[in-house]
Amino acid sequence: MIQAALSSWGQWKVYLALDTTLLWDRYGLICLSVIYRGRAVPLAWQVVEHGSAQVAFSVYRPLLQRAAALLPERTGKVVLWADRGFADVNLMRLCGSLGWGYRLRIKSSFLVYRRGHGSALVEQLLPKRQGKAVFLHHVHITGQRHGPVPLALARPPGDEGPLADRQR
Repeated sequence: MIQAALSSWGQWKVYLALDTTLLWDRYGLICLSVIYRGRAVPLAWQVVEHGSAQVAFSVYRPLLQRAAALLPERTGKVVLWADRGFADVNLMRLCGSLGWGYRLRIKSSFLVYRRGHGSALVEQLLPKRQGKAVFLHHVHITGQRHGPVPLALARPPGDEGPLADRQR
């Protein structure tokens, strides 16, 4: 059904959301959904016996590859959204090989390499004031220096900073 709907979209941008849910502290549900009008419509999913909502790339890679095969050939730009539990260089590389863009939340402990500035942790580069954002272009991230990638860093209103997050 979703294939039929997607085939009529033509060259529109398709947003996919990758997420996990832990069931009965024993099973992990990995779900890849198409975002449509603010709703997540499941495209592909997998249940694994796993005591955590965070799963290794090797576990969900086949799910993404199956989902890519489900997308019509005429699909426009595909952009994958995922939370920080999926921030993995292998996922970024797979997205690149599939021709997908990606928007991943990353942890404040990620390393960022900027030409002429050296390396710093994300938490060191965050704007000091709430409600502000910083945009970095052509940076490399993680110890593997993946990139270049654009990076958006923001401190939302009401965010007291990384130390407050750790105390909660």
